[in-house]
Amino acid sequence: MKITRDDLLIAAFKLFMSVNYEKASFAELGKMLGMSKAGIFKYYKNKQELFIAVVDKFLFGTQNPRNKFTATNGTFAEFIDEYVRGVQRTMDMLSKLLSVNKVAPENFSYHAQYFHFLFQVIQYDPDAKEKLHNLVASDYAYWRAAIQSAVQTGELKKDIDIEEAVIMFRQVYMGLSFEMAFLGGLDTQLLSKHLHAIYSLLKS
Repeated sequence: MKITRDDLLIAAFKLFMSVNYEKASFAELGKMLGMSKAGIFKYYKNKQELFIAVVDKFLFGTQNPRNKFTATNGTFAEFIDEYVRGVQRTMDMLSKLLSVNKVAPENFSYHAQYFHFLFQVIQYDPDAKEKLHNLVASDYAYWRAAIQSAVQTGELKKDIDIEEAVIMFRQVYMGLSFEMAFLGGLDTQLLSKHLHAIYSLLKS
């Protein structure tokens, strides 16, 4: 059976999600795939190069707003709903990819593992800070454009501070994501409820 680059990246993602970077090895990855270390070296010359490829695909690519959300020309309320759907789609994709079933209450969810993976990215990807800055900026820009449009159409109050509104909406998502990661995973229904609560305070 031929192992493709995508097969290799998915297996490596699972490995890096389950163990620290230091403990991950080509030998273990080879066992997972039924291939030799030499076969892996044909694709990536060392562990760091493989790790960065995994990071680019399953963090920066997956979380990029252009890949995560479907554009909508509707109301800002509809934008919020689509944002939540995009978050849920991404969670479902990662869950399926990692073959996640039911997580025992005493164990960390894969959501917590994903944050652990993020901390490893900061440590082992030399370009992580720049990539993270660009990712955050893209998400803020996504919210900013939607809020500005809603202000212009009169859906949101004319006198709101757009930058503060952007921060409020996005930080609710980030805060819930981090907090609930250690409690079984993000509840997107609760996320929707909180985002719409802020919306109700800002709408005209």
